[in-house]
Amino acid sequence: MTENVRTTPVRPGAEEPAAGSTRAGAVAAAHPERRADTAALAGRRDPEPTGLAAPVPAAARKDPAPAAGQDPSAPAQWAAEFAGTALLVFAGLGTGMFATEVIDSALGFGLGLLAAVVAFGHVSGGHFNPAVTLAAVVAGRTAPGSAIGYVLAQVLGALSAAGVLWAVLMTLLDSSTTAQVIAGVSNGFGANSASQAGWTTVLLVEFVATALLALVVLGSTAPRANAVLAPIAMAAALAFLLTVTAPFDGGSLNPARSTGAAVVAGSSHLGQLWLFWLAPLLGGLVAGLAHRAAGLRRPRTGAAPDAATQDSVLEDGTDHDGALQGRTLEDGAVQDSTAQDSTAQGPAADPTRRGGDRDPSA
Repeated sequence: MTENVRTTPVRPGAEEPAAGSTRAGAVAAAHPERRADTAALAGRRDPEPTGLAAPVPAAARKDPAPAAGQDPSAPAQWAAEFAGTALLVFAGLGTGMFATEVIDSALGFGLGLLAAVVAFGHVSGGHFNPAVTLAAVVAGRTAPGSAIGYVLAQVLGALSAAGVLWAVLMTLLDSSTTAQVIAGVSNGFGANSASQAGWTTVLLVEFVATALLALVVLGSTAPRANAVLAPIAMAAALAFLLTVTAPFDGGSLNPARSTGAAVVAGSSHLGQLWLFWLAPLLGGLVAGLAHRAAGLRRPRTGAAPDAATQDSVLEDGTDHDGALQGRTLEDGAVQDSTAQDSTAQGPAADPTRRGGDRDPSA
């Protein structure tokens, strides 16, 4: 359980609330500089979530959180998904072309995902993978109407990255050699697998690995997760899961990545592309269902909080359930709702309370 801990003492000279007034009014009167932040918090609406990545905490922000109606437009989100997927695929395939060990290519994809999430995740939510988009839709974290645009942007981004790599190699090699190099970083089974793994083995491996990746993405961006560490968790999960799957099929976990490489590699890989859509999408579906069944999906606030809720939020920074919601900082800024629940602490563990309970003359 958590305890509602007041983070700021009452400032000297603050007047006591008049009889019959609410605690919200008393706090607003004592701290007039917080009225704008309180009004913005109360008026914020999220009627239909469209992204995955948790909002950036106030402590790590360069500017205040956007007001209602100022969220990125759909074209901006699609552009972010296009750019992020292109960065991910370019980094992963480019590293894999000259890699001598499996871990080299896996790290390329992992670091590419880390960079993409940090750079573009605040715009689109940071999917960059059709399987992750499906998991987010099933889990109730992304609107179904946004999924089609996301997937198209992801596939186009992967195709663009693979096309750029093909164009670069064509300046050094002939077309057949270029196709062979791209084929070396493409996904496949049977004759196109380094271990000659059959399609049933590859299907199982891709399904399990993608489900685990999607669970990490959904879990690390949940309301109570550490939003700052979410990109690192997602990148690390992708890197070590690719290390496991690469010996079987080259490591996919991403239908867009497989599509981009297969189009350039040739017909032998295009004929096997169906599996690298089926298995990851099944994994994303199962992960989304599991996340939703566990009741961990991101809450949707369709209306402004009532007076009692605002009263509680203003007074002690928490809602009636004890989850941190907009904790007020000393400078008047409102912390984002992605802050984690603190460990239960008694009054003695809070220096503010300890100072307040102690006799000033002691």
